[in-house]
This record gives sequence, C-alpha cells and structure tokens, in this order.
Amino acid sequence: MDTAVALLAGLMIFPAVFSFGKNPAEGTALVFQVLPDIFASMPTGGRIVGASFFLLLCVAALTSSISMIEVPASYLIDEKKWSRKKSAWTVGILAFLVGIPSALSGGASVLFTGMTLNVFGVVKTGFLDIMDALFGGLFIVIVALMTCIYTGWIMDINKVANEIGTGAPGFQKPIIGSLTPVMLWKFFIRFVCPLVIGLVLLSTVGII
Repeated sequence: MDTAVALLAGLMIFPAVFSFGKNPAEGTALVFQVLPDIFASMPTGGRIVGASFFLLLCVAALTSSISMIEVPASYLIDEKKWSRKKSAWTVGILAFLVGIPSALSGGASVLFTGMTLNVFGVVKTGFLDIMDALFGGLFIVIVALMTCIYTGWIMDINKVANEIGTGAPGFQKPIIGSLTPVMLWKFFIRFVCPLVIGLVLLSTVGII
C-alpha cells in the first residue's frame, strides 16, 4: 500500500510540476512552495485539491511520526521501566522541539532558511534540506549497510531467521527442492544487500 500510494503521488505530482514549468529538483520546497503555486494556478478546483493534498500529507506525517516515536519510547519502557504515557509524551515533546528549526527553515527564520552546507559537492540551503540530505540520504544508507553487516556476519543470523519464522511459518519451508526462503534471505543479507547498498553509498558520496 505504501508503494502504491508513492507511485500514485509521483504520477500526480511530477506531471503537474513539468506542465507548469517548475523544477522537480526543488527538494522539500517542491511540497511547500512549488505545489501550492501549482494548486493556485489550476483553473477550477485548485483550492479543494490543494486542501485535500495537504490534509492527506498531514495524516501521513502524523502516522509516520507514530512509528518513529515508538522506537525510543519502547526503549524507555523496556530499559528504564517508564510508563507508556510518560515515554510517549517525553519523546513526543523532544521530537517537537527538535523539529522547530526545520519548521522555521521555509522562510520564517533568516538563520535556518539561509544556512548552507556543501554535501559532497551539492550545496544544500536551509536547515530542513540539510537534515534531509544528511539523515534522509547519507546516514540512512550507512545505517542500512551496517544493519546488513551486523545481521549477516556479527550476530547469530539463525536467531533472526527463527524470529522471522515465528511470524511467517512458510519462511523455513522448501519452495523448490530443498531451497527455502530462509536460505535465500541469508544469502541476500550477507552478500547481495551489502554489495548493492555499498554501491548506493559510493554513489551518494560522489565516488561513482
């Protein structure tokens, strides 16, 4: 469903961007600056379409924030023995405070809007674009690579495979001869995924 929604959003957004002569490489400004101009330029129904779009975007942001808050909140619940209510409120408030510079980087603050950083040859302007380039592009690839290496080569991979099999009984059943999905998964997590993610990382930093 997530992939289907992303594809539908792309099919709607990018044709509109090109038809109105906008730049699709605007980054986060594409959503908060370019798209409002497009909606305002529509001959009929632009306000309704725009309002609906940002309402759904708000819902997507809120539901995504639940999954992001759950990770540190679960840590506080399991390791620090905090109540779920205390953990959720604490993490939620901290996340809100950390997000203030990003909210101000769309023109509300000269400091956060005008700050620049050269990220491997590409100059990013604005606090939100800088954070997106670092954590939404570079570090997420590094974390994915480290996760594959740790899962495949450092920890006991059979424990992970058994955990997956707990929720998916067919994971350890043969599909062709003696070949099982868990065998394919082990091969991919050890060899294929680190190689592909490594190439993506080298591309991200501009080496290839």
